Amino acid sequence: MCNTGHCFIVPPHILEALAKRGSSSCKKTLNDTHRILQKRNTILNTLLQTEEIQGNGDRSIYDSGETYEQRVQLVRREGDPEIADITANNAYDRAGFVREYFKGAFGLDSINGAGMEIISNIHYGIRYNNAFWDGDEMTYGDGDGQEFTDFASAIDVVAHELVHGITQFFSNLEYQGQSGALNEHFSDVFGTVIKQKYLGQTLEEADWLIGDTVITENFPGIALRSMKSPGTANEFDTQPDHMDNYYNGPSDNQGVHINSGIPNRAFYLSCMGLGLDDCALIWFETLKALWRTANFMDMVEVMAKVTQELVDGERVNPNAAQNIAQSFAAVGLSTVVV
Repeated sequence: MCNTGHCFIVPPHILEALAKRGSSSCKKTLNDTHRILQKRNTILNTLLQTEEIQGNGDRSIYDSGETYEQRVQLVRREGDPEIADITANNAYDRAGFVREYFKGAFGLDSINGAGMEIISNIHYGIRYNNAFWDGDEMTYGDGDGQEFTDFASAIDVVAHELVHGITQFFSNLEYQGQSGALNEHFSDVFGTVIKQKYLGQTLEEADWLIGDTVITENFPGIALRSMKSPGTANEFDTQPDHMDNYYNGPSDNQGVHINSGIPNRAFYLSCMGLGLDDCALIWFETLKALWRTANFMDMVEVMAKVTQELVDGERVNPNAAQNIAQSFAAVGLSTVVV
């Protein structure tokens, strides 16, 4: 769960770096994170006491009108025709694509598996440089036009943030250290899976980038993160691609956006050997089997067990267990091949 950090698509350290360079909009975006965190903490700290939210997985789009409030004006509901606001239509369509992907691929009924309503807020704040999941709904800024642009238009951003919700309900991974890096990892995994599905790309055609369409030409890089080559996406990208370079410092909630590069690289390697669909199934079943404090080796061990079960059930490639083990060994996370 994101109870000690921020489930934003743009990591705090990137906003901080841009603020130091004089970006007033990035500075303002950082200033709003504490208030959002307080709301998320309230929701997540009472998660077990909250009655399960059921419904039909309907989408609702609210226009914040450049205020820092949510659910200000309802502008489009499930089944409504397109409206004049392109951002509203983008948020509606992208959320629907993510919902249908998880339903078709895994039989998942909306974010919580019980038809939870998918609520999106657009035009949040003034020149707001982020998008976030706050524990029960999505919120998108329009960007400042200097470094970032319309976050609701990016399918990988929408998928990444909605998967934070799925993680919240199914494994509740604590948002610090390695469990937090796994939280970010699973969102990046399904962000890139759904992006490839949405664009109809092959593994070779895919760029394996996260957030490449929400940055402007002024941004010092090509994306927020790279699954294929962690640490190369932008000037501030310090993601390692191997445990030898693991970040042990206190920043970024002990490296949740940084160290996620290690399992991200393993996912890329696994996909190149097994294909996207087999890996997506393995990662989804693994996500469901994890727990709040799971670390990297916990995930590797659980994934080995899950993969073998899927192999035995003839649901994935018979060589999947060996391939997965080799991919994680390549990033310094070795376990016994089952």
